Amino acid sequence: MRPVAKADVGGSLGLTPWQVLHAVARGYVLAGQGMGRGLAEHWLSLKYCEALHGNRAGAMDLTDKGRTAERWYKSMQARELAVGFGLAAAEHIVRNRYPDHIVSVVDTSTILRAGWALGGAQRDKGSRPRPDFLIEAWKPGEPSKVTFVVCRGNHQKPSKRSGRTRSTTIQQLVKGTELAEGMQIGEWNSTPCLMLSTELMGQGGVVVNTLQSPGEARLPLRIPGAPGNADVEIDGKSGIPYPNAIRIPAREGRRARNVDGFQVGENDLGWFGQLLARTGAAGLTAFAGGGQKTAQYLTKHQGREHYDVPTFAATSSSHDAEIAVGGRKFVGTDHVFRMETVRIEAFSGMDADLYGLISEGRVEEYRRAAYELRSALPSAEEARKWNGPISFHEDGTVMALSILPVRRRNAL
Repeated sequence: MRPVAKADVGGSLGLTPWQVLHAVARGYVLAGQGMGRGLAEHWLSLKYCEALHGNRAGAMDLTDKGRTAERWYKSMQARELAVGFGLAAAEHIVRNRYPDHIVSVVDTSTILRAGWALGGAQRDKGSRPRPDFLIEAWKPGEPSKVTFVVCRGNHQKPSKRSGRTRSTTIQQLVKGTELAEGMQIGEWNSTPCLMLSTELMGQGGVVVNTLQSPGEARLPLRIPGAPGNADVEIDGKSGIPYPNAIRIPAREGRRARNVDGFQVGENDLGWFGQLLARTGAAGLTAFAGGGQKTAQYLTKHQGREHYDVPTFAATSSSHDAEIAVGGRKFVGTDHVFRMETVRIEAFSGMDADLYGLISEGRVEEYRRAAYELRSALPSAEEARKWNGPISFHEDGTVMALSILPVRRRNAL
């Protein structure tokens, strides 16, 4: 393990609060496997609309409301905002590592459910440490590259960074290495990892501490239209070895041995690549309120039945909204919430053309189209014409906030 150098980052990373909210929402979109819980986690990020702002130095920090949260809520805030800041930083690092690639984020537990039992009689085994997220860097016509990501966070004051609270960050990074080592893709110790601990320091700003491990995990190249492409429906793969699944080869005079963990063997890499691409597609449709469109991409154990039902706005995200920015149409789902007396509409969705491909099960064609569309996404100048914060991602997703007109009360 080693710290991430400036050269690895590729310069400074500029973020807006709404980009952090976008990252939180994308990270959690499949965590509840749909229905009411899925809706709550989909819009999880909105509670932080008043928690982040920019200070006079141009750095992002916590607002007064963000600093005065109740104690039990502070731990939740640190954990959830750590996902937003951690994923945003991790995506930036991976994108710099693999230029001209698009990055997709998938929740690790959702992936593992397709091949490993994580509950019931296997609960103790399923609690084995594992990374929080997988980032897939992909480009049509090239093998995908996978990076493990672990995100943790804590609150502290700048004056105490060398004291007890600073040790919390160190402990979180150490714990992150244990979680990352709980899963392997292909040969042992070949998958790169990013361990991130975000310090929320109030007026001291936000600091994302990062460790990385070397390596490169490549998945087999898929050929559109050929067997094994991501358009083909797959089943869960029962019988993947667990426990004692990870094989550590002989080294430094020590004999080869097996340890507990989740490992994708060489013979399963093709299946895993399909699974990763299809689960990523499920996350895209869920982000846009896809309902049954999401179900087509999930296996039974990943929670397909939770999406394969009629959708209603009160219990799940309904795909029934659209916006236009920079001459492009985006379709998805929206939600209206209040911040004191202000009513805000939040929209999450996808470019309409890309969503059309994904909704029809055409994952490989979506990837080709998304890659070509990167340069056609609305520019910063066009985005400023939107009446509120808006965030675009190269995978075609968008999150937009806008303040609704004040309602006039009719006299009784």
